Amino acid sequence: MRSVERAHQMRRSPARPRDRAAPHPLRFGPNLYIAHTQPGFETIAADEIESRIRGAREITRRAVPDRAGMSIFFAPAPQPIASLRTAEDIFALAGYRAGLAPETSSLEKIRGAARDAPFVEAGVQWRVHFSPGSRAGRRLRFRVVARMAGEHEFRRVDFQRVVERGILERRDHTWRLDEADADVEFWATMIDTEFFITVRLSDDRMRHRDYKTAHRPASLRPATAAALAWLSSPQDDDVVLDPFCGAGTILIERAHLGRYSMLLGSDRDREALAAAEANVGNRYQPIKLENWDAAAIPLEAGSVDAIVTNLPWGIRYGTHGENRKLYPRWFAEFGRVLKSGGRMVLLTAEWRLMRDLERARKIAPEKTYRVSILGTPAAIYVCKKI
Repeated sequence: MRSVERAHQMRRSPARPRDRAAPHPLRFGPNLYIAHTQPGFETIAADEIESRIRGAREITRRAVPDRAGMSIFFAPAPQPIASLRTAEDIFALAGYRAGLAPETSSLEKIRGAARDAPFVEAGVQWRVHFSPGSRAGRRLRFRVVARMAGEHEFRRVDFQRVVERGILERRDHTWRLDEADADVEFWATMIDTEFFITVRLSDDRMRHRDYKTAHRPASLRPATAAALAWLSSPQDDDVVLDPFCGAGTILIERAHLGRYSMLLGSDRDREALAAAEANVGNRYQPIKLENWDAAAIPLEAGSVDAIVTNLPWGIRYGTHGENRKLYPRWFAEFGRVLKSGGRMVLLTAEWRLMRDLERARKIAPEKTYRVSILGTPAAIYVCKKI
């Protein structure tokens, strides 16, 4: 009976499946960072990190179910990390503790871990280098963002309060809690038995990007668009096509990943094209934005190196029934204009339809990534034309 009562007392936050093995405790040390993504995109962020940052290596991954993917990595210095495109936020790992029980007695241990976190000062200094204009002085205002995943007897607000108390007890700075106007933002994350305390290095500019002045409903976040572009294996001489370009985010993010020969965007929605033109401005040349039908693209066969796009999901635009008719037509046209050896990177929430098309051999994904876009399950399909 006691065990039943205790089960009812446990506070539930989204938990991993019970048959999934608990992760090994992290080997904690200096120069560790966490790249946050939407769920499922942490694999792609890790690939960009190891490819673009000299000496960087991924240590492990974690996830806050339905909220965020986390790639935990080592890097020799923080400055190059600011150039990453596939991460939405970057954090310095300041403290860590594993093996915490779900009972309320663990709150005092969490408080102590926050108070004694060894790399808070390093995180504060890294933030100054990472985000110029950040304040570093002796007196610092802070706030705590708290998240929990798993089963715990204590509430999230209790968790947040003990972390705040731990920081207030630190002696490295004169800390003052200020939710509205903080100099430093700590993120405290409890995932099952693990506690992470991090210093946020990035600001909102990393997530939102300065270029995106015009928005459209269902427009992708820039980091998500960058992840799709990254999966196309960018080459200097690429001709890249986005046949559902919307506000132009994918094409712009591809431009930031390296050189190319031409960027081509098309959309049947003229308002979407106007938004893309506003976001592109006179940058990212050469680029062309056209009012084309994705089922009848006026390009020569084999003229495109990569097709990268966010397909209609049948939710905000179109219907599932229409997509069942249109997807095969679109894929046939994509295959026509794509060069031999070219890649398609396709994002959609129509994963049941994609499964049926794969079984019918209308599409042959080389790799599939299960992801979540603002809480909606979706998938990325990477296909190579033979």
